[in-house]
Amino acid sequence: MTTKTEVPEQAVFLYDDCCPLCRGYTATFSGLGWTGRTGFSTVDDEVVAALDFDLARHKIPLYDARTGTVKYGLDGILDVVNTNAPLLEPITTARSVRAALDGFYWMVTYNRRHIVSAPPPPLGAVDCAPDFNVRAVVAYIGLATAAAAGLAAVSGVITPVASSAVMAAALMKTRKSEWNINKLQAAGHVTSVALATAGAGAVGAAIAGPAAATGLALAAGARKLYLRRWVRDHR
Repeated sequence: MTTKTEVPEQAVFLYDDCCPLCRGYTATFSGLGWTGRTGFSTVDDEVVAALDFDLARHKIPLYDARTGTVKYGLDGILDVVNTNAPLLEPITTARSVRAALDGFYWMVTYNRRHIVSAPPPPLGAVDCAPDFNVRAVVAYIGLATAAAAGLAAVSGVITPVASSAVMAAALMKTRKSEWNINKLQAAGHVTSVALATAGAGAVGAAIAGPAAATGLALAAGARKLYLRRWVRDHR
């Protein structure tokens, strides 16, 4: 007798294995019991055939095995949120809110590989890195620079943030040719270092004061600089 394949009761997010941001928020949804999750490296061929893979690289797919349908990006994310937290639906469906969310998602998805650096996939494995998008990178650099400057000023960690950014810029200038990243992508990484440093400093200042702010800022900056070895264009 043939064993019948069990169809998942929930729709499943198919996330970028090499993106810590993707792993993080899909794990949150899964932990809440709102949806399932599967990394692209383990997706069945049958499921891959149902996807528009180019679109899936830029907008996380939500695959429903019961119906064979796929929703991409915010359409899938908000469908899960609104179904499980219906009180939020009037907010998330408001035109101005949705427009803001669309813009933010667009910016993050094209910058995700250097916002939070992570190891590349093994050679020959599925790589769903996004394409290089000039407008998205420029938008991220502008917003992240403003946020880093504001957080650094408020928490008093201007020196650690500036020092981390200068060190990151120096390292990016001498980047290895095999990293295959252009100057704008390198600038995005420098901005990410500054933002991580400033964010950690702001948390430290809020919790334990100036000394903790400086210590956390330096630690975050050092770690982000260390992770530079994974900053590359995989495509």
